Amino acid sequence: MAKARDPRIDDYGAVLEAMRHLEKELDRSLRGQVDLGFVWFEALLRIERAGGALTMGTLAEQTLLSSGGVTRLVDRLAENGYAERRSCEEDRRVQYVAITDAGREALDRALAVHVEDLQRLFFDHLEAEERRTVVEAMSRVRGAGAPVCGEG
Repeated sequence: MAKARDPRIDDYGAVLEAMRHLEKELDRSLRGQVDLGFVWFEALLRIERAGGALTMGTLAEQTLLSSGGVTRLVDRLAENGYAERRSCEEDRRVQYVAITDAGREALDRALAVHVEDLQRLFFDHLEAEERRTVVEAMSRVRGAGAPVCGEG
């Protein structure tokens, strides 16, 4: 069982636990202050950053959800008036999800909360050089896998 004591497992565990803690706190804050969970916020942010619409497949890739998971997410966003489905005129098999005006308003409210939370929960705990090091290192790790659509 020596492999269970491998320090690489501990190091990765520390990163994973920190990210899980951050997501939990960010979700709690967004739900409490603007009644919008972190997953919904992330989806709306990605749709908006893509120019207001994304294919369902791209949204699934970017959020690491299954096709069924992203379908349920988009259903809930649509039920709440934050997004709508649109068909692709060139290929009827392709479905887009587009942010609505209500979705943009919710995203705008959430962004104000999210930026303050990021500052308090993450950036206030890092020196500028540490921040650059973390971002550069995690960018390299992310780049080692499959590219995420819409990023560049």
